[in-house]
Amino acid sequence: MRKNTTLMATMSVAFMIGLSACNQSQASEPEEASSSQISVDSLSLDDAWVKAADDGMTAVFGELKNNSDKDINLVAAKYDDADQVQLHETLEDNSGGMSMQEKKGGFTIPAGKSLSLKPGGDHIMVMGLAKPIKPGEEISLDLVTADKQTIPVTAIAKDYSGAQENYAPGEADDEGDGSDSDHKDVDHKDMDHGDMDHDEMDHGDHGDH
Repeated sequence: MRKNTTLMATMSVAFMIGLSACNQSQASEPEEASSSQISVDSLSLDDAWVKAADDGMTAVFGELKNNSDKDINLVAAKYDDADQVQLHETLEDNSGGMSMQEKKGGFTIPAGKSLSLKPGGDHIMVMGLAKPIKPGEEISLDLVTADKQTIPVTAIAKDYSGAQENYAPGEADDEGDGSDSDHKDVDHKDMDHGDMDHDEMDHGDHGDH
């Protein structure tokens, strides 16, 4: 009887230890599953297109769509075949024209909402092209969020004459290493963003993208 009692006690202790370990494992699972990072599917660039260009600079447009239930802050974009990529906004200047500048803090897309990137408005500026982007070509970019999530997207190149994203004469040769200090020498007004006739920008022409 004493042996049986000792055996039962030993089995009971082993069972309790195993149950405790199981509970600890289960308790840790929700903590591991929770994450502040967004998923790759949370942000998309729908109907994305890029203006075809032989050199200098160009811009990427489309519909930035937040497919999640949390606000997403897009802080950067990357394109391997360019010296520099920036997120730009277009604002009215003191002379009544339009000029573009880097969007400090990037673009914030509210949960379940979209942000339009279009000529004469917000856009992704690609500077210092290493090779031409021909009409019909598909290029690959990476969107970078504030939480360091990288989201790959593609854009189709199209001929478009409504926005001439070009450096002023001679400035394309002075890009240096693509740093912010180098880009400050570029006169944005000479890129014709400010000279665009917004009434002539019929976005319906891009309905096939």
